[in-house]
Amino acid sequence: RGISLPSLSAAGAAFAARATGAYARIREQFNIPIGKFEGIEEPLARIAATAYLLDAARRLTCAALNAGHHPAVISGIMKLHATERMRIAIDDAMDIHGGKAVIDGPQNYLGSIYRAVPVGITVEGANILTRNLIVFGQGAIRAHPYLLQEMNALADSDRKTGLDAFDTAFWKHVGHSITTLFRAWGRSWTFGIFAPAPEAGSATGHYRRLSRYAAAFALCADVALLTLGGALKRKEMLSARFGDILSELYLLSAALKRWQDEGRQAEDLPLLEWCMASGCRTIENRFAEIIANLPNRFVAGLLKFAVQPFGSRVLGPSDRIVHQCAQILLAPSAARDRLTPDLAEVDDDGPVARLEKALRLVVAAEDIVKRLRAARLRDPAEAVKKGVITQSDADRLIAAHEAAAKVIEVDDFAAEALSPIAGKPADVHQFFQQLGEQRAAS
Repeated sequence: RGISLPSLSAAGAAFAARATGAYARIREQFNIPIGKFEGIEEPLARIAATAYLLDAARRLTCAALNAGHHPAVISGIMKLHATERMRIAIDDAMDIHGGKAVIDGPQNYLGSIYRAVPVGITVEGANILTRNLIVFGQGAIRAHPYLLQEMNALADSDRKTGLDAFDTAFWKHVGHSITTLFRAWGRSWTFGIFAPAPEAGSATGHYRRLSRYAAAFALCADVALLTLGGALKRKEMLSARFGDILSELYLLSAALKRWQDEGRQAEDLPLLEWCMASGCRTIENRFAEIIANLPNRFVAGLLKFAVQPFGSRVLGPSDRIVHQCAQILLAPSAARDRLTPDLAEVDDDGPVARLEKALRLVVAAEDIVKRLRAARLRDPAEAVKKGVITQSDADRLIAAHEAAAKVIEVDDFAAEALSPIAGKPADVHQFFQQLGEQRAAS
């Protein structure tokens, strides 16, 4: 839950990002790479940011495990969200590839990953169960500073000792709740401007935003436990929404840590911005849903006043950020290599190796294509005769076109290779004739 499934998901998302970005740059429609269309940029950006987020969370979780911790709740978060987000990334990759990813055969490098997605979704506890019962259900007790102490005190067989321990924990809990109330109220009304945050350059504001949401989450969870008690376990939709907030706080913290650890790369900032905008939108929407569905409407009104007085305001990634994220995948660059590290194919003539080769050739020939289009020419030989390009340029352009055609083509098999009775119409006719006679006789 904390190692293999997140690793599978991070690798799947990274592969989808690298392959889909290259294909979107090579494949053209109306003489324009499909990756230049805004309709394609949106899923491309989502794939890229998902790959960034999942590998960030994988690294952080593995670091905790390597340090000797046993983060049961975080392992649940990783299992749930890593596999779910891999599913989204692979679905987006399939959409962009179209028939290339549907026709099965050696040249389809996405089909096997697509078929593996349901395994990650259902193994080690179905994601529906994990989201609705485990993430917040376990996390609320394990993470709360006093709730577990109170429960243990109530279960103490020595009544006097148990009551003393409960009183101590209870009044600490009361003080904690009052402090949490004022902290959440203050940070929400000031949009987290005065929340503590490390000096992190362009990401400093994101730390403050997460501090604000963490305080609001602590207050809402405390109030829900106080008003619903054990019934909260049966309010699975509420529990799932709390779990989503907790999960986003962890995943976004991991993204911030990755950006910091990698030296605050300016080229990677759009990926971080996309993750933060998308995650904060989810957090604010979940707060609004929790407040709208709490059974105690008076308490719900107080929570709305304290933690979300102006409603849900984050709209998600801007079009500018989406465009910048998509551009990272459309050409070889250091940012693209950081996002999709350690992806290689043993076979130098395999489909992925041909994809990378075609991408390099197509990008290198881009200026030549622009010159031909400016001269309103399509035939490289004619362009050479007219002096628009050199013979060397023509050779490079032809090589790029041939490599792109090889990447775009799909597998095609003879009928005999797919079915033992294909290509034998007489035998097939005889078979169905005999079958019809047998049915008529019966």
